[in-house]
Amino acid sequence: MITVDALWTFSLMVGLLTLTPGLDTALVLRTAALGRRRRAWGVVLGIQSGTLAWGVLTSLRACSWPACTSFWPSSGAVH
Repeated sequence: MITVDALWTFSLMVGLLTLTPGLDTALVLRTAALGRRRRAWGVVLGIQSGTLAWGVLTSLRACSWPACTSFWPSSGAVH
């Protein structure tokens, strides 16, 4: 059985990691800060469509971690 302390620790760590901005956020902010609002929306759409495609392929079990790592980094340059 999971103890209450372990559950609180897990919840705290997940909360902190969720609130911490990542590279995608930095890319969007940098693009928007340079005054390229239209390009920033393009970056957002590229990131979200890549995430959606990865989620769909993973749910269909068509994409495991080693198989996707060879494809996704090369497609990351698109956005």
